[in-house]
Amino acid sequence: MRPAFLECTACSKRYEVRLVNTCDCGGPLFARYEWTDLGTDKLLPRKDLWRYAPLLPVEESEIRSRGEGATPLHRLTTLGAGGRVARIKVAALHVKDEGLNPTGTFKSRGMAVAVPMAVALGSTRLAVPTAGNAGVALAQYAATYGAGAIVLMASDGPEDAAREAIAFGAQVLRVKEDIADAGRIVRDLAAATETFSMATLREPYRVEGKKTMLFEIWEDLGGMPDWIIFPTGGGTGIVGMWKALHELRDLGWYDGPWPRFGVVQAEGCAPLVKAWKEGAESVQPWPHPRTEAAGLRVPSTIGDRLVLKAIRETQGAAVAVSDAAMRVAAQNLAVFEGISACLEGAATLAGFRRLYDEGVVMTGDRVVLVNTGSAAQGTSLPPLAAPTVRTADEVVAYLGLTQRAS
Repeated sequence: MRPAFLECTACSKRYEVRLVNTCDCGGPLFARYEWTDLGTDKLLPRKDLWRYAPLLPVEESEIRSRGEGATPLHRLTTLGAGGRVARIKVAALHVKDEGLNPTGTFKSRGMAVAVPMAVALGSTRLAVPTAGNAGVALAQYAATYGAGAIVLMASDGPEDAAREAIAFGAQVLRVKEDIADAGRIVRDLAAATETFSMATLREPYRVEGKKTMLFEIWEDLGGMPDWIIFPTGGGTGIVGMWKALHELRDLGWYDGPWPRFGVVQAEGCAPLVKAWKEGAESVQPWPHPRTEAAGLRVPSTIGDRLVLKAIRETQGAAVAVSDAAMRVAAQNLAVFEGISACLEGAATLAGFRRLYDEGVVMTGDRVVLVNTGSAAQGTSLPPLAAPTVRTADEVVAYLGLTQRAS
C-alpha cells in the first residue's frame, strides 16, 4: 500500500507522498502508513521480500520481482559451539545470508523497493553514489522497471562492480576521490537536472526494502534473537531493521524483548563506533578512511543520528575490527560452515568475537550475524575504461543531460 505520508526523522515535518529526497531541514524521510486491523494473515504466500507487500509502499500490481529477499538463516554448528576451532560458546549462532540476493548483496533489497517507487512517482533517470554494490543493484532494478541509471563510483570501487552495472545498461563514471565525493556530485546533479538521487537515506524507500531483513529473522526464528550484528557503512540496514521493530510493535504483532543491535565497522573507518563510545549524537567525518572492505569505507553518513539512536534504544554496542580479522573470519565462515562471505559480512563474525571476549555478548545469548554479501569473484578481464569526473557539470556534459528549468 502507498504510505499515508512522509515524515522527517529530524524535525517531524510531514510531506505528501511525492518524489522528494530529504526534508527541507536536510533530515532523512521515513514512509509512514495507516494500517487498520492488519493481521499476519494478510502477508502474501510468496518466497521473496514481497511477502511483506502489505507493509511496503509498492502496489502489488507494480511488483516485478527478481527473487530478492527470503534469504536463508543458517544455524552454525562449528563456530560458536565452543569447540577447538573457535573457543566461543553461545546458545545459538546464525548467519542471515544476504549473499544469495539477485546481485549478490543486501543492496538488492533496498533498490527493489526504491526503484519502482521512484518510477511510480514520475522519475525516469536515477543516480547513486557507490563504493560498488549499490551501483550494481540500482542498475539491475532500473533495467527491470524501465528507468535510466547513472552510477557515480568511488575511485577505488571494484572493477567487477563497474562491469556488472554496465552490463545492466547503467552509465558508469568514476570520481577522483571517495564515496563522499561521489555523493556530492550526485546531489549537484539532482539539483541541476531531472535526475533523482538514490543515495543512502537521501530518499525514503531504500530503507523500506532493508527493513524486510528484520521481518524475515523474526518469522524464521519465531521470535527475536538477543543480538543482531551488522556491518555498517551508510547505515540503511540498521535503520531499516530498527524501523521494522517499531512497526511490529505498532501493528501488535510482536511485544517481546527487542534484539540488541551490534554495529561493526573497520578500524580504518569507524566514525559511528567513535561517536558511540564518546556518547555523541552525531559523527565527525573520518579523515582518510582506509579499509579493504569497500562497503565500510564511508567517512560519514546522513543517517548517523538514526544509527546511534538505534544502538542506544536497543541497548546495543558498536565495535571496530581490523581488515586482517575480517579476512580470517571470511576464511572461517567458508572452511568451517560453507558460507561465502564478503569482507563486510565477515566483519560481523570478527565483531561478534570481540564483543564476546569483552563480555558484552554472553554465553546464553542467541546471535544472528548478517552476511551482507557473497565473497567477491576474481576476474582476469582487463581493467575497465570508465571516464573520471570531478563535478556534476562534467557529468552533464559527458552524458549530454539537459539542465533543469529554473
